[in-house]
Amino acid sequence: MILLTLAIALFMFTMKSFADFRCPVLEKQTSCTCREDVWWNNDRLTIVNCSHANLKTMPNLSSLSNRNVTKLLLRGNNISSISLSDLGFKNITELDLSKNTLENHAIGALSQLAPYITKLNLARNRIAIDQDLMFMKDLSVLTELIMDSNMIHNYQNDIQVLPNDIFRDLRLHSLRKLSLSSCGITSIGPRAFVGLESIKEIDLTYNYLENVPSALLHLRNLQKLFLGGNDLSTIATNSFHSLTSLEKIVLDYNELSSIENGAFAGLEESLKELELHGNYLQQIPSAALKPLRKLLFLKISKNDIRTIHNAFQGNYQLDMLYLDSNPLTFTKTTFQGLENSLETLFLREVGMTSIPVSSLAPLKMLSYLDVSHNHFHRQTFDTSLSTLSIKTLVMSNNSLVHISPSAFSNMRHSIGLDLDNNNISDISFIVHAPLCSFSYVDITGNPLECDCDVEEILHSGTIFDMGLTGFCKLRNTVYELGSSKLEEQLHGFCNRSERIVWCPGKFESNRAVQSNAGLTLMNVWICFVSVLLNKSYK
Repeated sequence: MILLTLAIALFMFTMKSFADFRCPVLEKQTSCTCREDVWWNNDRLTIVNCSHANLKTMPNLSSLSNRNVTKLLLRGNNISSISLSDLGFKNITELDLSKNTLENHAIGALSQLAPYITKLNLARNRIAIDQDLMFMKDLSVLTELIMDSNMIHNYQNDIQVLPNDIFRDLRLHSLRKLSLSSCGITSIGPRAFVGLESIKEIDLTYNYLENVPSALLHLRNLQKLFLGGNDLSTIATNSFHSLTSLEKIVLDYNELSSIENGAFAGLEESLKELELHGNYLQQIPSAALKPLRKLLFLKISKNDIRTIHNAFQGNYQLDMLYLDSNPLTFTKTTFQGLENSLETLFLREVGMTSIPVSSLAPLKMLSYLDVSHNHFHRQTFDTSLSTLSIKTLVMSNNSLVHISPSAFSNMRHSIGLDLDNNNISDISFIVHAPLCSFSYVDITGNPLECDCDVEEILHSGTIFDMGLTGFCKLRNTVYELGSSKLEEQLHGFCNRSERIVWCPGKFESNRAVQSNAGLTLMNVWICFVSVLLNKSYK
């Protein structure tokens, strides 16, 4: 409690506070607002917000010429041009001009307008990204540039090319992040990114690229690459071979059916995250993945993978795996190779009829398992989980009606159980399961009746404190579990249960709970004494 209080106090101390900065002249003329955020270290961020103010021209900011305005937001207007006289100050560090009608020729030299800009948002304008971009020249401290949903002006036969050397002479030496999402790009010239060698993150999602652009190979400092929502069908050998700093690649929602064995060559010591969600892969690209010694996260959900055999026999130490929405079948060797690394596993909507315990049992480190949206063929869940090491099990949306307490006998430690949106009307399984079997149970979205089992669970201590969440129904009224109103109602027909055990608090170590019954020796002693006292009292 003391630590929590200190944490809250520190949070409040570090939170932004709003100083008294107003712009009455500007507010009277427009819908703009002004405020100043003061941080815990006394850094001040002065913000003028003119977003969605129905402006057709730049607002008159002359009344603020003596203020150190650091952030100017002009998003969602109909501004078609800006010039040197429009701003009136040059110390802006963040400028948002997105969702206007700006064109290349109508933007003054931003290096003169605001030479200290670090973040510039020009998304959803009418800027031709293949034309003269000299209005951005010499923004020497710019670190983030967003140009999403602009356009290629010169194109023939629907071929829209981002040309060579378009950024070369802009001297954007500090640029670290570039976003060109949804710009209709079908091809990128091999020298298109010359001049941006310091860039660490590039977003090319939702274009029409059919190949991984070779222009990317010049970006030796690149760490994050987003290529989702394009038309890639194959990842060829050596597509990223010179990008030895690349840590994350997102290739979701393409048309991938093939990943060549050497596709990720060069990334053996860097790549940590790979996303292949929403493609047409029929198998795990094991040969391509095998050399990736640093790979920790793999998302290969929503493909057409049916069987997995020796797919994870790699040099990596994968700890998070998404296999959702694949028509999987399971064998004892499905997860072979991940026994000592995999901690988090998502198996949502894979067509399973029950939890494949024999496939999962070898996963010694598995802590979190999500098997939602599978609609188990048996409405009573009684699969024994005693051989699994999981600490959290998510079984939402599985059409379950009953839960058997035998499923949770002899667990290695307490378990968090998420049962959202099933058809469970009673939770007596918690009462009959070994004490302290559950760190929490979420029963939200079920037709749970408010009965004496609910009362016993809430007061007897058989589940961790505040560990039962959701709602129950009593005489056509819905109550939140644990609410004072529910306690009043239950007191009317249930005797208040005596606390028979003190399960460890949810911030305490699960090692305090013994595997055979979920009890520490101290809890056994307290339980025994409580029972004796209860019998003596009666």
